[in-house]
Amino acid sequence: MDAVRRFDLENPWVYVFTNVVVWVVVVSTIETVLFDGDLTSAAVSGTGGGFVFGIAMLYLRTKA
Repeated sequence: MDAVRRFDLENPWVYVFTNVVVWVVVVSTIETVLFDGDLTSAAVSGTGGGFVFGIAMLYLRTKA
């Protein structure tokens, strides 16, 4: 009963998922609010950017 679940960014799956969520929110907000863009294309762009950034950072973190 005393087991506490933590949000652990050392887990690569959680780290990449967190990056994708943050990128989708940021890109979608910027594109729809500032540029009156399409929400669907903004979400797709954010997903791609977050995934690539997360994988690149994991790679660079293991090489350092």
